[in-house]
Order: sequence, then structure tokens, then C-alpha cells
Amino acid sequence: MNNELNSEERTNLAMLAISILDEWRLSPTDQIFLLGLPDDTKPRELSRYRNGVSPLPEDDGVISHARHVLGIQESLHVVFPLNRNMPGFWLKHRNKALKGIPLEIMLDEGLSGMHRVWALLDCTQNWSN
Repeated sequence: MNNELNSEERTNLAMLAISILDEWRLSPTDQIFLLGLPDDTKPRELSRYRNGVSPLPEDDGVISHARHVLGIQESLHVVFPLNRNMPGFWLKHRNKALKGIPLEIMLDEGLSGMHRVWALLDCTQNWSN
């Protein structure tokens, strides 16, 4: 995957992804993991992304993680258009189709778990290119 986003695009993506993760009320540690940031990323570094001071790293994995966060949030707003609190609630409660809690699946399985959650919410994720 060749993402080729410029610095401004990666900065905007960072701010948007962090705002979604904040809306989901996730811990900084979980935010770092779901964004695919390096293991040595300190929680305080998230404020640099949140405030638009730093762009996301030029790393296909990080960009892919951030895009999954955006896709999941967009899909949740399509499924639950009238309740802004529902995405955070839905992610933290058992889902019969997933046979687990979506957030735990994403944290346990990483990007593949994020894709599984997104694919459940948005059937177009399973369409082949």
C-alpha cells in the first residue's frame, strides 16, 4: 500500500483520528495501539497529533490504522445516524455477529481486527478491488 500523503494531509488525518478516539473515550495506550504508532510512543505525544503540531509518521501501517478508525466511525454514524453517543457504546459492548466486543477484537487482533469490525459495519469493505 503506497499512501503518499503529504505532511499537511497526515497532520489533518492525525487530528481527525485522535478526535474520534477521544470521542470513543479510549485510554491513551489504546489510542496509540489503534493508530499503529511505535511501541515506544509516549501518551503525552498524542497531544502533538491532537493539536495539529505533528503529522502522523510516513508509515503505511500507521496511515492504514488511521484510515480504519475513520472508516469505522463513518460506518457507525451511518448505522446510528441519530445518536452521537452510540459509536462509543457499540464498540464497548458484545456484538453477536462478531462473537465478541468490537473494541477488544480490535485491540487483540490489531489491523485485522479493525478490518473485521469495519467489514461488519460496511459491507463494501468485503468487495474485491
